[in-house]
Amino acid sequence: MKTTDQILEQRGAIYGNFFGGITLEAQILSLIAERHEFETGEAMAPEFYLFFSKIAMKLSRLSVCPDHIDSWTDIAGYARLVEIHLTQLQGENDAQSQQESDASITEDAHNTEVRTKTRTRRVRKSTGEH
Repeated sequence: MKTTDQILEQRGAIYGNFFGGITLEAQILSLIAERHEFETGEAMAPEFYLFFSKIAMKLSRLSVCPDHIDSWTDIAGYARLVEIHLTQLQGENDAQSQQESDASITEDAHNTEVRTKTRTRRVRKSTGEH
């Protein structure tokens, strides 16, 4: 069984210096967050920052060994997980919007019924009908 130091040495041989890598990751994330805030006027949501951080780590590693297939596969996997997450959120938002729309339609129908009854009472009252 390998020791932690042996694993770190092996990874360092593939991906380069760890501290250089995390510096690059931090720069990538900072640029993405700054651009997002500049364009939208809002800070990036924490979950998106984390999504980007996973990919930034792989990009940092690929900057040292761009032919490392596993890192490319990992990026595709992370992107797919984000797609699944966003699709689920969209489905939940669509369901919520549909419920709100249905409630609004029900409320509108009720209000129309109340207005109709009120008008009918006024007409009956003005014509002397009961």
